[in-house]
Amino acid sequence: MKAYYNHQIISSNFKKFFSLSKPLLNNLVIIITSMISAESVVTSDIARKTYLPFHLESLERRFRRFFNYFSSFAYSFYSSFISFVISKYSVKHSDNKVYISFDHMACKDKFTVLLFSLRIGKQGIPLWFRCFKNPASLHSSPYNIDLIKSGIAFCANLFSQRNYHITFLADRWFSFVDILSFIENIGCFYCIRSKGFYKVFYHDSNATPIFKNVRDISPLKNRSRVLKDVFFTRRQFKTNIVVSNYSNTDNPWYLLTNNDTSRAIRNYSYRFGSIESIFKSQKSNGFRLESTNTKKLNILFLCSLLCVLLLFGLLLLA
Repeated sequence: MKAYYNHQIISSNFKKFFSLSKPLLNNLVIIITSMISAESVVTSDIARKTYLPFHLESLERRFRRFFNYFSSFAYSFYSSFISFVISKYSVKHSDNKVYISFDHMACKDKFTVLLFSLRIGKQGIPLWFRCFKNPASLHSSPYNIDLIKSGIAFCANLFSQRNYHITFLADRWFSFVDILSFIENIGCFYCIRSKGFYKVFYHDSNATPIFKNVRDISPLKNRSRVLKDVFFTRRQFKTNIVVSNYSNTDNPWYLLTNNDTSRAIRNYSYRFGSIESIFKSQKSNGFRLESTNTKKLNILFLCSLLCVLLLFGLLLLA
């Protein structure tokens, strides 16, 4: 990538996506190309990899001014951009299935990111994100139900013009009834891992009523266990539970789904490659996001996502 794409090529292609003034566009291209070269989002590292013949302090001030200005509309900017990208995207397989994962990433005690990503092959394409400061919002903001619903609705709307079968995938931190019911109500599907302490109510094969914790549902040895029409939590939300067998994992997965139960285990496994590949690229194996102390985290994260998309080839589409 570094050998083939120079500033001029990237800048000319960026004009297809971004309606920015020339100074803003130039700064954005410089920052992104320098981020890739530096493999870092730290301002001083970016400045050292910039081809411009300026002093490092001057470059750092220039980049900080850009971050300060751009951060105020970082979310709306990325939303408009990804909407354009997805409008050019089409599923290549006949089943029209789309898998969207959402999860949070915590970087030490500095910040948390809530991210939604689209699975393409074994990679993930970032669709929607929000950044939060730690420690106060670490345990609250990422789990704000209305905020998560906003991300779900935005991602679903990206594909609303086409007859896609959309499945949302998430870890056990997001197994809230409000999230499950919201996904179902907008005509989408979910496959979300449950925490073990939640209560469920169902009838066994002898029509005997069972009321127990999720973790007390015994897995089967050689195949997954499927419980249909289970009432989840004391709110009695009707769903299906699929329990993975022991051969898949030491700690069985308890998956909630309104989708095809025979594919639940496979569907849930898709989240590992898609969203975790993005998170990995942001940390020590990629852009070292945890090394920054900037207050403008949202624009830094946005730029790092643009780097991911550039390296993925999506910013150089004809």
